[in-house]
Amino acid sequence: MDSIHPVRVNSMSNSSPPGQRPPRFRDDEPIALLVAFLAFGAIFFWALTQGRQGFDVSSWLNQPGETAARLLPFLQLSPSPTPTVTISPPTVQASPTVSPTVQVSPTVEASPTASPTPTISPEVSVVTPTPTLTPTPVPTQTVVPVPPPQAAIAFPDVPNTYWAYPFIAALSARGIIGGFPDGNFKPNEPVTRGQFAIQLQKAFTKPDQRPPKQFPDVPASYGSAVDKAVKSNFMTGYPDGTFRPEQQVSRVEAVSSMVKGLGTQVPANPEAVLQAYPDNTEVPAWARGSMAAAIQAGLLPGDPDSQLLKPNQAATRADVAALVYKGMEATGQIPRSPQ
Repeated sequence: MDSIHPVRVNSMSNSSPPGQRPPRFRDDEPIALLVAFLAFGAIFFWALTQGRQGFDVSSWLNQPGETAARLLPFLQLSPSPTPTVTISPPTVQASPTVSPTVQVSPTVEASPTASPTPTISPEVSVVTPTPTLTPTPVPTQTVVPVPPPQAAIAFPDVPNTYWAYPFIAALSARGIIGGFPDGNFKPNEPVTRGQFAIQLQKAFTKPDQRPPKQFPDVPASYGSAVDKAVKSNFMTGYPDGTFRPEQQVSRVEAVSSMVKGLGTQVPANPEAVLQAYPDNTEVPAWARGSMAAAIQAGLLPGDPDSQLLKPNQAATRADVAALVYKGMEATGQIPRSPQ
């Protein structure tokens, strides 16, 4: 019986020779190659752009708000820290009178993507110095009072302790009053109406307020003085048409003439002013307002130690000197009376 030998039949007629196996890829190898290629490409691209403008994967993938570390965790990219750039402004020392002061305040703007090159926008403030003006010293001027026209007359019977001495000295220096041939002033001598008119003419220059009037009893020696005293409203004549220049002028008449000539205002309640004087009842009714006005205005002449008006007594030369001085003081012609 013929022996039957088993025959092995190959499954493929074109099989490879023994010891050789055709190349073959696994299912995951193409994917691994693609990932490796992308990784090396990304590393190479990052290396090329490093130092210029930085590698911003989020902007490259058009996904704002995501970082490269979030999109590509397998690259393990850590954002480089933002460099802190401190720039000290230059110190400029300028003379305040020559060059303006320059203050530089640099503003550093660094790229949020860790760009090492900062952008500096200096802010320059130019301060114009204010010139310092030195005031020119004004020389001190000493005001020298204007001396009177002439020195005061030293009357032997008017010592400097006499109550009317300041008034007599001031008027004598201005040529308004004078003394007698013996050199005395005779301060207690009574004054006539004609003499009073002469002193008023010398002391005051006022425009005419009344028309001139001719008096039959006025001599030529008193003519111009009486005429001026009447026209300037200081004095008037009597009802009979006379002036009576040689008649002694009383204290109340002299005071009333000064108040009327200066236009001194009469107080609303004259009696309240007069009540301070014990002899106020001796003031005549026609002169009570004028007397109160003189008291209120400080024109009343007389010894300051006396508390009496003495209205009907003859006005002395000292009384008239004090009254004329205070009238000139009231009109601003001379300084305030000494105390």
